Amino acid sequence: AANKQEQFVTLCRLIGRPELASDPRFAERETRKKNRAALKVEIEDALASAPAAVWEEALNRAGVPAGRVLTIPQVLTEPQVLERQVTARFEDVAGMDGPLTVLRGGFMVDGTAPLPTRPPPVLGEHMDEVFAGLP
Repeated sequence: AANKQEQFVTLCRLIGRPELASDPRFAERETRKKNRAALKVEIEDALASAPAAVWEEALNRAGVPAGRVLTIPQVLTEPQVLERQVTARFEDVAGMDGPLTVLRGGFMVDGTAPLPTRPPPVLGEHMDEVFAGLP
């Protein structure tokens, strides 16, 4: 997100399109807003030349905030997510054909993330207990 003029100039340089920064349609913030669709095409065409992860690193290193849009499966393979052990896996779950992966709590208790000790209940597993407690 090149919000500042210097970020926009840096973005243009990094994507190999320095002339965009002096193009009258894009030279100032207000003209960029008026010509957003045309600018979007120019930037997207340039960004298509490398993987998103490459651009994310290069842009952030240069001071231009950038982040990839990831699918949930992609997020779950990110180093930070793996390091934080955000998921727990249960191998043998009643009613499931394979292992079940669940999210752990996104918080810490006494410096430790709570760990699920059992899989979620199967449909109706606690029905008798719940109904017994009703008036």
